[in-house]
Amino acid sequence: MLMHALTAPFQKKSRHGVVLMYHRIANTLSDTWKLTVSPENFEEHLKILKDYHVISIEKLETILTKKQQISAKTILVTFDDGYRDNYLIAKSLLERYNIAATFFIATNAIGKQEEFWWDALERICLLSGSLPSKLKLQQPENITLEIGSSTSGDVLSPLDLYFRLCEMARKMKAAQRQTFIKLLEDWAENAVARPKYFTMDKNELLDLQSNKLFTIGAHTLSHPFLPDVTYDDQVDEIQGSIAFLKNLGGLAPKYFAYPHGGRDQNTIDILSQSGISLGFTTEPQGFKNDTSQFVVPRFQVCNWDGKTFAFHLKHWLSSNKN
Repeated sequence: MLMHALTAPFQKKSRHGVVLMYHRIANTLSDTWKLTVSPENFEEHLKILKDYHVISIEKLETILTKKQQISAKTILVTFDDGYRDNYLIAKSLLERYNIAATFFIATNAIGKQEEFWWDALERICLLSGSLPSKLKLQQPENITLEIGSSTSGDVLSPLDLYFRLCEMARKMKAAQRQTFIKLLEDWAENAVARPKYFTMDKNELLDLQSNKLFTIGAHTLSHPFLPDVTYDDQVDEIQGSIAFLKNLGGLAPKYFAYPHGGRDQNTIDILSQSGISLGFTTEPQGFKNDTSQFVVPRFQVCNWDGKTFAFHLKHWLSSNKN
């Protein structure tokens, strides 16, 4: 006991690494969820990452399955959803700086000239000019919402309306959600989707996959919050996205990111039974070599300049140590 107490302060602390989560590389006027990093700032991030130990997702799998020691300043770069700007902008910058990255794809959107549901709702609620003062809904709830600038608790601002509708939409099946958005577009008289918010098409996704720097992972079919849907719907969402990517590129993806970070034990069981090796969350923590393969945490990267990004990297890598 005494010897352990004397030596414990001198034991080597175990290292941990950091997984970065990006979504879009673009310049946007509206970014409610802070998903977008400008191309200029992203290039600054990559210049800084050249001084770090950036690994492939395959290397992370080896670290976690074989409990390997983590090298100093270990980083993994990931992107969620499959926005086309990942192909048009991020790809060439990652290639220029020789930085490996993994792209998690919500496969129902690939090749369709439409916005993701959260982007469509943002356009409707926040970019429509003057909204009608009332919104009457019969599905998923029979309610009437008051919209305006009043401070009354019964009146929703456009931003509050947006968050309320997102909460409803994320629990819907894809077909129901599509009908819901069409109703809202008619109500707001704003049905023109924004091309800059579209996803990659199949050829672009295949071209991305052809580069050995990049790995493609699954991210469900329609980006639901998985714990809010039935077991059978979880199976369809997860295995459907895996099948799409296997049919497209010839290889079944081994890696998966939970939409909105949401999962329950059913989700993890389905992943394990579907040949998935790693599952990624949105919890802002570092990973250790004993981190569970199906709850790998990630830090969301915001639209920071290089100096701010470097500050966050240093903080993330120095915190949460044993």
